[in-house]
Amino acid sequence: MYRTDFEFLEAMFPYESYENYDVLIVNQTDDKRHLVSALENIRVINTEERGLSQSRNLAIKEAIGEICLVADDDVRYVKDLKTSITAAYKKHQDAVVITFQMTNFEGELYRNYPNISVHAQKTIESVNGVVISFKPEALRNTNTYYDPHFGLGCTFQTANEFVFMKNVLQSGLRALFVKEVILSHPNHSSGREMGSDRVIYARAALMHKYYGYLSYLWVFKYLRFLVAHKYITWKEISKKIKIGFSGIARYRKLGT
Repeated sequence: MYRTDFEFLEAMFPYESYENYDVLIVNQTDDKRHLVSALENIRVINTEERGLSQSRNLAIKEAIGEICLVADDDVRYVKDLKTSITAAYKKHQDAVVITFQMTNFEGELYRNYPNISVHAQKTIESVNGVVISFKPEALRNTNTYYDPHFGLGCTFQTANEFVFMKNVLQSGLRALFVKEVILSHPNHSSGREMGSDRVIYARAALMHKYYGYLSYLWVFKYLRFLVAHKYITWKEISKKIKIGFSGIARYRKLGT
């Protein structure tokens, strides 16, 4: 957001020049702060639209490469990034989406990754947004995009990659997982967020999207889990129930 120069790209590619890659930048900004590219390999779309999923969808629609990798401006790519990704698609030519691993800046794996090679409903929860690669033409042909209601800057500020991967599987597209690290990312403790109003609100809405009225029961189950693991206290239960129910109500009003 609000980028006016390409210094952030230099930090993203510590082992080689970003000029070796074709890059599409969706810069969410205002009419006074535009990013302009004079480089053939760097395309920029300046937009006043807001929301992470909106940015991702615009990138999918405008991408011209055969294989693309979702990016954030705070990642650090490994050496030979392009070789790793193209090799994966050469080996798995029927794949439309391939996800990879990432580490934090200390070199530790970002999460406990599943011991699988093909994604299913139970494995997509392990996917982080910036390790998703895809064939854009196949996504466009099947109208497979991110849900504009989920993700940072959206109505429900979480789970954008989960819903996207869910859409991929529901479209019948083949999604694989390759156990290879392609980048590092700043460490973030999701545990601190689990009991936040923002996450409870959004996750309750997410449950209603897929499970309907069972989401009300899920709110109680989730809050019991949060109390048991000391993310919230018993004194907060009443307030958190209202927040979860309000997320469900907001999703129902969308009429999706």
